[in-house]
This record gives sequence, C-alpha cells and structure tokens, in this order.
Amino acid sequence: MKPSLLLTAFMLVSITGCSIPTVFVPGIPHHPPVKEVRWLEQNWSDDERFWFHHVSQGTSTLPVPYNWFLALEQPELSPLSTPGLLSDPDYLSRYGFIPSPKRMGTSVGSRGNHLMLAGNPDGLPVGFSKLPAAPDPVTGNMQPDQLGFTCAACHTGQVEYHGASLRIDGAPALTDLGKFRNALGLSLAQTDAVPGRFGRFATRVLGDSHTTEQAAQLQGQLKALLARIQQLKTITDTVADQNVEEGFARLDAINRIGTQVFFTDLLGAPGFDARVNLTGNNAPVNFPHIWDTYWFTWVEYDASIMQPMFRNAGEALGVGAKINLVNPKRPLYKSTVGVQELYDIEELLAGKNPHSGTPGFKGLRSPAWPEDILGKIDQGGKERGQALYRELCQSCHLAPVNEATFWTDRRWQAPNAAGERYLNLVEVPATEIGTDPGQASILGQRKITLPAYLGIPGTPKDDGTLVEGTFGQVLAAVVDNATTSWYDDHNIAPADRDRMNGYRPNLLQTKNIYKARPLNGIWATAPFLHNGSVPTIYALLSPVAERPTTFCLGDREYDPTHMGYRTDCAAGTFRFDTSIPGNLHTGHEFENGPAGKGVIGRALSHQERLDLVEFLKSL
Repeated sequence: MKPSLLLTAFMLVSITGCSIPTVFVPGIPHHPPVKEVRWLEQNWSDDERFWFHHVSQGTSTLPVPYNWFLALEQPELSPLSTPGLLSDPDYLSRYGFIPSPKRMGTSVGSRGNHLMLAGNPDGLPVGFSKLPAAPDPVTGNMQPDQLGFTCAACHTGQVEYHGASLRIDGAPALTDLGKFRNALGLSLAQTDAVPGRFGRFATRVLGDSHTTEQAAQLQGQLKALLARIQQLKTITDTVADQNVEEGFARLDAINRIGTQVFFTDLLGAPGFDARVNLTGNNAPVNFPHIWDTYWFTWVEYDASIMQPMFRNAGEALGVGAKINLVNPKRPLYKSTVGVQELYDIEELLAGKNPHSGTPGFKGLRSPAWPEDILGKIDQGGKERGQALYRELCQSCHLAPVNEATFWTDRRWQAPNAAGERYLNLVEVPATEIGTDPGQASILGQRKITLPAYLGIPGTPKDDGTLVEGTFGQVLAAVVDNATTSWYDDHNIAPADRDRMNGYRPNLLQTKNIYKARPLNGIWATAPFLHNGSVPTIYALLSPVAERPTTFCLGDREYDPTHMGYRTDCAAGTFRFDTSIPGNLHTGHEFENGPAGKGVIGRALSHQERLDLVEFLKSL
C-alpha cells in the first residue's frame, strides 16, 4: 500500500470516528517462535563472529541519521494504540534480519596499530553498523552518526527446523530489503503526516526538554528528506517497468551498485545529467555464500572480478559509502569507504594460507550438516551419491574439499611472491550452461557516461565534456581511484598496498560466463542457481519440466529431504515467477539427449537424486 493510501485511510477514520483494525505494511510474514538458537561451528570465535556482524565498512546505507532510525515507529496505523519502534528486533526479524545482542564493543585483536573493534550499543540486527560522525567528503560539513549495512547483512544465513534456528556465517541472507526500504519510507511519511507521531519522534531524538525551535528545525529536516526521497522516486519511476522484483534472499547487487555510484552519487555534478546512467534492476541474484572466496582467482557469479579490494570497496560504495564525484573544489574520489576494515574482514574470512601445514581452508569454514537437528545422513545413499558426483559433477565443481585430490588439482596456480596460491574455477559460457543470462552480461554491456573532469578513460562525447565506457571498466577505475585516495591519505607504502589488495591487480573480465565453485556447505545456500530460481537441490537435479514454475520464498523452515527452504506460499512470502526474464529457472539440467544448450548430464531417477542429496549433505 502506498503512503498516500495509508494516510487517506487514517484521515477517514479521524473524520468519521469509525473504528478499523490496525493497518500494517502488507506482505511481512510471521514466523513461529524458536526454541533453540545455534550458531554453527565455522572456525570463528564468538568475538570474531560478532565483530564481522557489526564492524562498519564506511557505509550510510539508510537515508536517515542513526538516532532517527532508533526513534521511528513501525509503519502501521491504529487509532487505539501507539505503534512499536521500527528498530524492534522482533519486528525487523519479519524482514529476515537476524537478532544480535547489545554490546558496547568487541576487539578481536589488532594488526599493526589498528585495533579491530566493533560494537552494537542498541541491539540492532546482524549486519547493522554505526558509522561515527565525520565530515561529508562532498561538502566537508560534519555529518551525524549514520546507519549502514555490513557484509554480514547479506552474507549471514538462517535455517529453522522444528523449533531450532541454525545461524550460518557466510551463507545467503533470507532478507527482503525491498520490503524493508518500503517500510522505512512509510515510517518517515507517517512521522510527518499522522497526528501525534512527530511529537513522539521529536522527544526520542531531542529529549524531553527540547525547545519548540529545536522541534521546528527537526521537522524541517524531516520534510527536506521526504522531498528528496520523493524527487528520487519520481526519477527512478521512469525505469520502474524494467524492474524484476527481488523478494526474499535476492538482490540485483551489480545493477544497484551502478545506480548508486553513477546516478545517486553523481546527482548535482556540474554540467551533467545523471539520469543518463539510470536503468532498472532486472538481474537479481541469490546472495552468494562467501566461505573460501578469497582463494578463487575470479569471483562473482560471472567470474568478473579478480582483486578482493575492488570487490569489497565496490560493494561498500554500492550500499551507501559516500564518495566525492561532484565537487571538483574538494578532493575527488575521497570517500568514507573503510579500506582498513574491508581488508581486516577479508583476512578474517580467508584465514591463513590453505596450503600451509595440513591442506585445508583455515578462515571461515563451510558449515557441517547438523545431524542432531536436520537428521542423520543415510550412509548407503551417501556412498551411491558419491559415485554419481564423480560421474556427473566433479568435472566442473572439482573434487570435494575434504579429499586430498582437491588440494593437488592442476587448477591451483603456482605460488606467487607472497607464497599464496589461487584456484582457477571452471568457467562455463552462459549459452552452454543455459541459465538466465541477465547477470553475466551486465558489466560488459551496460554503458556509463561520466563528466570528463573525473579523469576516467573512455570514449569522448559532447566535445570532450563527457566520456562513455562499459560499466565494468568505469566501475573498476572509480573504485581504484577511491582506494588509492585512501592509501595516499594514510601514507600506505607500495608493499602494504599490494598486500591489502590481496596480491592481485585490479582486473576485470566480461566473458558472459558463470563459474562453478566447490560445493562444500551447499546445503546451507538455498535457493539455487545464481538467481535463486530453483528452490531445492532435488529440483535442481530434476529436468526443467519438473522444476516448480512458481514457488514462494520467505519461510525459514527447512526441507532436509530435498535440501532447501520450504516453499509454501504463506502470508507475506514472496511469490517467485520463473517465467520472467531475470527469474528463468532453465539450464544446469540433467536430461537425456544431446549435451549443450543447458543440458549437462543424463537424466536421474528419483532415487539417484535423493542419493546425490545425501552425498552433498556430507560436503
């Protein structure tokens, strides 16, 4: 329901004196209470886990100051009661966010003179972080404390089964960020328009003894923010027909990064209309799991990015780190990106060299199947499934990581100068694997136009005042300039820059491919395929004609037999339609007939699919 409709409903109640039930933001699922919460063992201490959950990467993702968010009320309308707070953990859990304890600060050690410290003073969910007040890199004006998302917001999973909630670091989040953004917008609009709300909001923000002048100033700031949000919405509505709804567990991350950096961050650039870079969000992906990722040569679903710092700094810019691209009177490319923190996060995820000592990944490890909760693995099925894996899966996904042959595979590169070896994953053309092609083509086909004063190489336009390039090339240059600015400001030596960049250059490839990664922990990464269009592993092992054409996401209850989330369409869940481009569930198919055009192996019987599921549980 749009804010205007909600406000109209409230006004009708006020005018007529009629009584109506509380009006909630529609489409938010309710979940049964859990009896047990367990963080699975993944080679992290509790302090390391908490630090990852809340360390700031320099982002101000939400368009409100930190203390405003704590003061906003839930976007519901009730003439008989006061709504709860938007920041209430139980309420936010309905959008898929995972509750996290209130703690003032946790240190997980230090590197050099840098203390690795993070806190959660107000008990916000996993993935929320407080960015302390600092000058805006565009204007130089001091900004209040901000609220941003961390890596953990999209890369911490949860699975529920018979009252037990399993929490999994590095797994895909089961959040619906679109619904959450809508709820935040409704809450802001109602704070301004619904009688009584602004007074309560002002008291929470300013304190009981605030003056009339302070309240008026705060209300002016709120109205200015709402006007800016409406202005942006009016512009982005021009491409709304291109959007594919993301829903639970998915986000069009790459396109959204492009919109944030090359539209939002360029608004107000002198002599430049940022609307030229606006496009829809039409290639959603399932939040990827991130254990072992550091040790792959190329990352992202489309194997497009090599350097860890490029990947992480680009992600930080995409979720709201501020950067100066519009004010040539101040240092261009100066940003709030937490380069040191991004390096520390990557180090914690990566761990020590996996080829040192006993071979094995030594950072964040994939989660083992919890037999005491989800049921014991059938050993007969596992053995039969292992033979099927070697026949049908191993040529692309490699030997299981718990087998010695994985660590001696020829795809491991020779050691570099730092003694690190990286794994060349199998890359399959999108036309061959047959899955939805949308995500693989974005970085190479989307065009970006920039003001020439930014100094980005490209094709000159408009008498040299503008340049044009592909999205991937331009993004790589902007991110490189942003991190170089940070390195320069902090006097980072060349050898240390190389180390913080992961001993890899800022390279990008756009080959319309998808990579095949090892399948350890795959049980915890539903839904499947890069766009989340197949709900269970059993369905993925089935012919396309047998896969569900529609199903629902948002129910956290797990299906251990088929390996994935339960797909019942309960109230508030997201209905996934696989007929829509961007949502296609084709490809990666086991079906009799000639290989190619999406067919990768012979058809499997019902029992063979179940056997493969049993083996995959053991990885």
